[in-house]
Amino acid sequence: MNKNMATNNMHAESKKTGLVLCGGGAQGAAEIGFYQAMVEQGVKPDFIIGTSIGAINGAFIASGLDINQLKELWKGISEQKLYRFNPELLWKWGNASSLFKPTGIKHFLKRNLPVDTFEELDIPLTVVATDLQKAGSTYINNGKLQPALLASCALPVYFPPQIINGNQMVDGGITNNIPIDKAYELGADAIYCMLSDCRHQFKNTVNGLFNMIIRTAQVSQHEKLRNDIQKIAANTELYLLDLCINTRLTSVLDFSKTEMIIEEAYQFSKRALEQGYGCVPLPIDRS
Repeated sequence: MNKNMATNNMHAESKKTGLVLCGGGAQGAAEIGFYQAMVEQGVKPDFIIGTSIGAINGAFIASGLDINQLKELWKGISEQKLYRFNPELLWKWGNASSLFKPTGIKHFLKRNLPVDTFEELDIPLTVVATDLQKAGSTYINNGKLQPALLASCALPVYFPPQIINGNQMVDGGITNNIPIDKAYELGADAIYCMLSDCRHQFKNTVNGLFNMIIRTAQVSQHEKLRNDIQKIAANTELYLLDLCINTRLTSVLDFSKTEMIIEEAYQFSKRALEQGYGCVPLPIDRS
């Protein structure tokens, strides 16, 4: 073996791959299809960083569940209520903690997660949450899993904040929904991520109150993403796939089409990865 080949092999063996899993509610089912395509391409993550529903997906992947088990979990999500109406609304109104109680999510995690702590996971996991007292992102990678996961997907108004170390923690997507910057900080040479939306659809007119709220959040997320890409693209391999599929959901809590989303995302990701699809930086219109 010549010296160049030996050097290349050593680099390949030492290359660190990060899997980034975003928030997106029920659209998170697509991440299972994306992960299936990765596995079939022989890509194994050295660590995972997840936000919101991506944190929950990340915990199950990191715990060692295979593709079929992950699909069964999502099928189960579509057939059960993960959220319950918060009865406090009947007498507290605007002073209630949230619209829904996270009771169903707690039971789902307790019943299905094979481990209780970060330290028991097969693959290192970092969970993104938003600290309301520190007014910024917080990254959790040790201790009990369930409180971190509940905090990461505690979308304000929908679900109540979780208290960790005395501070109120809410959905990580508020401050870092696509944490490729954190993956880079953790030493990733290659980053794989499927976005929770399709940027090509942003040109469509927005109608409706809740769609307007979602779109404004997406604008903020993608502005940060563009900046992150420009900072790290020269020093890492980026594989960012848009979620451009045909299946549409009525809301972020619509879990009725998870099997279709998984299959569509798998087929889309399979084609993209086989073709060596990499990241093309999102354009920034400064006019």
